[in-house]
Amino acid sequence: MTLLAQGKSVSQLDASISVFVNGFAHRWWILDEIVSFAECSQLIKGGLFLTVFFYLWFHSKEEAGKAEVTEKRSILLHTLLVCIPGIIVIRALALLLPFRPRPLFNPALHLRLAAGFNPYNFATWSSFPSDHAFLFFALATGMFLVNRKIGYFLYLYAALFIALPRLFLGIHYASDLAVGGLFGMGTASTANWARLRSWITRPAWRLQELSPGVFYGSLFFISIETAELYLPLWAAAHGTWKLIQLLQILVRR
Repeated sequence: MTLLAQGKSVSQLDASISVFVNGFAHRWWILDEIVSFAECSQLIKGGLFLTVFFYLWFHSKEEAGKAEVTEKRSILLHTLLVCIPGIIVIRALALLLPFRPRPLFNPALHLRLAAGFNPYNFATWSSFPSDHAFLFFALATGMFLVNRKIGYFLYLYAALFIALPRLFLGIHYASDLAVGGLFGMGTASTANWARLRSWITRPAWRLQELSPGVFYGSLFFISIETAELYLPLWAAAHGTWKLIQLLQILVRR
């Protein structure tokens, strides 16, 4: 099979999955509203994951020795930190790769618009790859390395309450989610490399020794931004760039 044919078959598979899952939309009003709420709610997405993150952070102190607690916290911290450059890479790929319209905006698919969902925020942003899948499967992987039972639960939760609603609503194709999720799992799995983990987390542990208050304040700030998919920072950076451009125009005048 040629690469062109392979690419075509993947697109057909994506289309078939999107049409099937979206076929349940606009049938039952209550289902549409629930799925739309799940997609929009940062509490259901990032809020739950970061709650579990801090549960594992402090719970580990009660059940293990100091060395094991340090290792578990190191894995959790590493996971949180590597998500930052990871999400930058994912969003850079979305900008640099050929633009891929959201399934809902593909006229050939005839997807249904679910009640309660506003799709127009997604119209100008490429579908591939999924930053949601990257982030939440990365977090699930990091917590899986600390506690397997909780990790399995988070994998299932990410699939059912984060990935599936985005298929249902026509925000992503299955391949967008698969690539984003696999990249997230691979990124967080680098926590298994002790030397890399030590190199990444060493400055943070040094900060904790010097000023625990600053360390936990910073950890809280990063976790809040992570729960929001860094959108407040993204908006602030975008606004700053627009302001700089405006000032440049005024100076030239």
